[in-house]
Amino acid sequence: MKKIKVTINSLKSSPKKPKRKKTKPKPKKSNLKNKMFSKKETFKHINNIKLKKYVLEKIPFQNHGLLNKGVSSYNSNVDYDQFDGVFLPYIYKFCSMAGRDYRILDFWINIVEPGGHTKLHNHITMFEALKNIPQKVGAYYLQKPKNSGNLCMENNAYRNKHSSEFKVIKVKENDMIIFDPFLNHYTEINKSKKQRIVFAVNLAEKVRKDFDQDGNVVFLQEYQDTLKQL
Repeated sequence: MKKIKVTINSLKSSPKKPKRKKTKPKPKKSNLKNKMFSKKETFKHINNIKLKKYVLEKIPFQNHGLLNKGVSSYNSNVDYDQFDGVFLPYIYKFCSMAGRDYRILDFWINIVEPGGHTKLHNHITMFEALKNIPQKVGAYYLQKPKNSGNLCMENNAYRNKHSSEFKVIKVKENDMIIFDPFLNHYTEINKSKKQRIVFAVNLAEKVRKDFDQDGNVVFLQEYQDTLKQL
């Protein structure tokens, strides 16, 4: 409520004015939505043409439960360093956008055919060792034909099973986006006649992913000048 400035003149006798009804101050809009991290930039690189050939010809793809009419390299054991560093500029850009201390845990590629889409999901980790580690998710649109479907992301700070708001994030070819892993998201249907090709990553702050001698996943946290296993 506004403070009323009292002066000597205002204390002198004067005709009484009718009292105004007290009104409740309007509640401020919650800024929780603004605290949800999301960032989008355009990143066009000279390697794009080479990458499309590598993606289509040399990367092993499999069907994935979250893709309707699409395939993914998520469950494929791919060493992305073997392609003469062609993926490195995109990896560095993901880390730069997420934050200087973020490291990529997972890198994979999704290809969605005409008429296909990505189903509703999130990227909340299933690994207990990462539960208290800050994390982010990234996507890069290597090939994004017109009308091939935008990203739909949860925009409700008070998420519950009865109601949830989603906003359409319009994306175009060469767009890179970073967002929080707990946000549910899906894509619109690919209504074009071409494939939609997307790079996706999971990132964590000062944590790297590795494998032990038995092939089990281990997470190594950067601590001063050393790495310690979580």
